[in-house]
Amino acid sequence: DNKALYDTFSLFGNILSCKVVTDRSGKSRGYGFVHFETVEAANEAIRKINGMLIAGKEVFVGKFLKRNERPGTTEWTNLYVKNIPKSWSDEKLKEVFTTVGEIASCVIMKDSEGKSKGFGFVDYVEHDSAVKAIEEMNKYEVEESETSSSEKVEEGSGEAEKKRIRKERRRRKGRRRRRC
Repeated sequence: DNKALYDTFSLFGNILSCKVVTDRSGKSRGYGFVHFETVEAANEAIRKINGMLIAGKEVFVGKFLKRNERPGTTEWTNLYVKNIPKSWSDEKLKEVFTTVGEIASCVIMKDSEGKSKGFGFVDYVEHDSAVKAIEEMNKYEVEESETSSSEKVEEGSGEAEKKRIRKERRRRKGRRRRRC
């Protein structure tokens, strides 16, 4: 908990803030953040606590890195794909996305009855292929013959965005294409 984290790290210097990260139910996610007043205090905590066993677990203590500064995060390959036509299979998704590079795996998420939820994941072998897929496949237009629906799909979420999309659909009623 926050108090135990504070007590453990306050030995090294004045703490400006301290927080254990929790899920929605309040259960610890197994990590937290401590912001020291001085760099020296932070470095001392890293030197003394990193690698120690606390509550039977070896802990990692290091300097905070922004997400884009973390090693390995610049070479991502896995893409979240939304607005997939409900009639598409995993094979169809793979066929469409293979045009930009070799795919390690791809899946359309399904409900308990095995019906498409309209989103999925495409994991490329190489980072460059994933980048190219975003550039080329964002706003990909699906021909009416490829889907069982004539609705237009747009990016976005939230009630305001959904309302805007419904209004746009009514305005363009009769159009035979949709975007993924």
